[in-house]
Amino acid sequence: MRHCKVTSKRRETPLPLGIAPAGWGMNKTALLSVLILSLAASPAWAKKNPPRPFALSVVVSLNGAEVLPGTYELICETHGPAVRVTLMKDGQFVATAPGAWVKTGIKYSEDEALVRANPDGSRSLIEIRIAGMARAIVLDPTQGTVHYSALRR
Repeated sequence: MRHCKVTSKRRETPLPLGIAPAGWGMNKTALLSVLILSLAASPAWAKKNPPRPFALSVVVSLNGAEVLPGTYELICETHGPAVRVTLMKDGQFVATAPGAWVKTGIKYSEDEALVRANPDGSRSLIEIRIAGMARAIVLDPTQGTVHYSALRR
């Protein structure tokens, strides 16, 4: 068996890369930080599920937008447990809202929309249940405007 001895020569001067030699360690750290942040914020990490039909039977508010009754295209863009739902109608944007996937333990047999009746008589879409799944999308009510009123006696 032959053994080889590897030797390396060290350069006396750094290669000219347009980065100051004295700050190379700092620049490498900054570059790595920027790279990690840009990758984390990139939508390439999002999982976009195929659009599916979703029907609403009443007028609802979704993140401040009024959504009329009808059948829409539901698009879910997932980022881990977070999700962004978008409703489209005839190829046109209608509304979007952030939410979160929540395990329910109940496998839904059909799509359902859970609606909250607001004090002013309007309705807000607060949960989307998808057929064949044992989890639901709970929409984030803190992103929209919430109105409270005090009852007078």
